[in-house]
Amino acid sequence: MARQMNAINQALLYLEVIKRIPRHRFISTQEIQNSLQASGINIQTLTLQRYLKQLYESGSLPLERNDNSKPFSYRMGTDTSPFPFTNLSAQEALMLRLIEANLRYQLPGKLNKAMQPFFDAARQTLDDIQGRITHENEWLNKIAVVSNSLPQIPPNIKPRIFEAVSNALFENKKLKIVYHNAEGHEKTKTVSPMGLVQQDIRLYLVCRFDGYTDIRHLALHRISDATLLNELAQKERNFDIKTYVKEHHFNYSNEDTRTVLLTIEFTNEATALNLTEAPFNRTQTIKKLNNGHYELNVEIEDSLLLSGWVNTWKDIAGIVRIEKKPID
Repeated sequence: MARQMNAINQALLYLEVIKRIPRHRFISTQEIQNSLQASGINIQTLTLQRYLKQLYESGSLPLERNDNSKPFSYRMGTDTSPFPFTNLSAQEALMLRLIEANLRYQLPGKLNKAMQPFFDAARQTLDDIQGRITHENEWLNKIAVVSNSLPQIPPNIKPRIFEAVSNALFENKKLKIVYHNAEGHEKTKTVSPMGLVQQDIRLYLVCRFDGYTDIRHLALHRISDATLLNELAQKERNFDIKTYVKEHHFNYSNEDTRTVLLTIEFTNEATALNLTEAPFNRTQTIKKLNNGHYELNVEIEDSLLLSGWVNTWKDIAGIVRIEKKPID
């Protein structure tokens, strides 16, 4: 019975290896090993190399090997897909492509690596149907995300930096980082990661420096090096990322921002409808005045974002009066 279980476990391990081999590109042994480890499967490098060699030489799989350099890399034959994992339906491939596009910076680095074979298979599936008219093929050209801010090229974040930061958050471990502040000064610090915030095209690490009690945030694109330490991060008992985001400011304003009662009188009926459908928050009210104008009242943070919104919509909305009263 024990021998039978060992054989079954080995067969399952072979399947785990096989399903991580994509079709459209060669994958290295190290990449396969990382993906397995991210799923909790630990396998020695030499053992994995032996498994891949056996699979390749068996002749029972459409496995291709790039032996121009060592270690070898592998891919599945591009004309076949013998496993359900790589034989995705068009709907499954589309879903995975959307996940990859929209959750890129919201998945831990290890989970991203574990998902990479799925993403590879999804891209290959959709590539295979290019030129054929299908609903799934057309869908990616039928959706778009529009930002309220001016379009900008995202700052460069090194993949290894994001991987180290997200893994430290996921595993509750400390990080040793080298970063440049806004003045360009380089600093080396050990930090306890507490959260990751995406603000438009920027990513910020919320953390606490060793030896300090305050919590601060650092732009990931200013981190030039990050090393995951084998030391548990210091936790803040009552820390909540949503509260931190609400009370602090990311790139748009300083710490002196205040909450005000904002009153805006405007003339455009379409603006009234838009703001009714998508209010600023639950304190907002809109009423129609006797002169035919509309009056909006809302408790809101006074910031550059708010000023930018008012300036953008001033003419379109027909804004004729703006008042801000501080709320104690």
